[in-house]
Amino acid sequence: MMSEYKRLHPISAIVNFMKQVKEMIIPIVVLLFVNGSGSGGGFWRYMPVISMVTVLVLVLGAGIIKWMRFTYRLEDGELRIEHGLFVKKKRYIPYDRIQSLNFSEGILHRPFGLVKVKVETAGSSSDKKSEAELTAILKEEAIQIEKTIFKEKERLSESPEAVVEEKPDRQEEIFKMSGKDLLMLGLTSGGVWVILSGVGAFLSQFDDFIPFEEIYEGASGYIRGGVLIIGILAFVGLFIAWLLSLVWTFVVYGDFRIRLTDENIIINRGLLEKKQVTVPFKRVQGIRIIENPVRQLLGYCSVQIENAGGSALEKDSSSIKLFPIVRKREVENLLAEIFPDYSVETEFNRLPVRSIRKYMIRAAAVGVIPTVVVSIFLWPYGMWGLILVALLAFLGYRQHRSGGWKLSESQLSLQYRTFSKSTVFLKKNRIQSLDRQETWFQSRMDLSTLRTTVKSGDAGYKSTLRDLEQKDMKQIEMWYSYEE
Repeated sequence: MMSEYKRLHPISAIVNFMKQVKEMIIPIVVLLFVNGSGSGGGFWRYMPVISMVTVLVLVLGAGIIKWMRFTYRLEDGELRIEHGLFVKKKRYIPYDRIQSLNFSEGILHRPFGLVKVKVETAGSSSDKKSEAELTAILKEEAIQIEKTIFKEKERLSESPEAVVEEKPDRQEEIFKMSGKDLLMLGLTSGGVWVILSGVGAFLSQFDDFIPFEEIYEGASGYIRGGVLIIGILAFVGLFIAWLLSLVWTFVVYGDFRIRLTDENIIINRGLLEKKQVTVPFKRVQGIRIIENPVRQLLGYCSVQIENAGGSALEKDSSSIKLFPIVRKREVENLLAEIFPDYSVETEFNRLPVRSIRKYMIRAAAVGVIPTVVVSIFLWPYGMWGLILVALLAFLGYRQHRSGGWKLSESQLSLQYRTFSKSTVFLKKNRIQSLDRQETWFQSRMDLSTLRTTVKSGDAGYKSTLRDLEQKDMKQIEMWYSYEE
């Protein structure tokens, strides 16, 4: 067992420096624009550059000091971390609180065989980040730490009389995304809109420096020249954004693999930054199959698991993408291999026919008010909004057709649609709350709304199915109740 104090790899000082610079990038760029040319002559002309260099040197110095003062060790059943310059901070994390160690390899880590380790616990002291983070240590050392912690946890969980039998860890790869899968993921994801919104948000930071109004006035002459130019420019812009989103998909999800051990699901992904996420089976609270309309048409879907851990600033730590994209016909076999205690239902009890009108009215109402307002000010062109109302009503119809539920001895399965279709599988002992709601209109038609909550991240994950028969709702409540 390791007991001596250890330091992080010196590259962590550079990682800390770059992290601080990243957080300061907007102020630095703005300062350069404001003082770019400097004022006056001689020494004062170079004052902005000197100030910038001074700040960067101070940030680098802070990163080096942070590295020098950070130590860690394994001792007496705890991961012990000590850090801080003027105030020495100590954090001792008992093994039995540690749920998983997640590894990631950035561009700076990979040449030196290093990884960043994030320590996830059952009850984090902060809901904003991981319990602890080792910025850069050798990969072999990280694996050894992980083995030491979980072997010790296993030993502690055994009764004193039990004979601890050494057995090899199961390491079984059950899924790997192919290049075709990655291409399909990039083609059917909404990444293009993320790229466009990101470019817009970035440019909005410089609206004081970029003459958008002059550009618009200059371009308006061309715009008046014809719709064809606008169409070509829009097509080129969307095509470039689509190519960027496709490349980004390969960078983020390249080399995606899933391995199983006796207690964990291990997910690896990433080309530039390699990430490894470890999810203990006992922390999985539910399974969700998601089909957006395009993927549903092509026979593809994605699968997510709801994780009892997770933090607000850690993306994909509560709802984890188990399969970012997979053929729908393969899902049942894959999930049976990973979660043999779950039943992947395909036949559901559907919603009553008399609730179709409620679904269509509820969906169409979202577009009615904007259409009326626009029609008042832009008569008669605003009436084109009726097309939107009709499309929303059709969406309501599809939502009703997708709604359904199914009970088994220990599992509740729900199917519903907002825009994408979701199929959710929940174990009875994982459901934190099961609520029934009835509006005045629903009561008149003997209908109810079912809402379930499972632990996932900070707020939990909620599933809602509207307009069930009240007798069906009572059957589900009796199934969930522990009263004899």
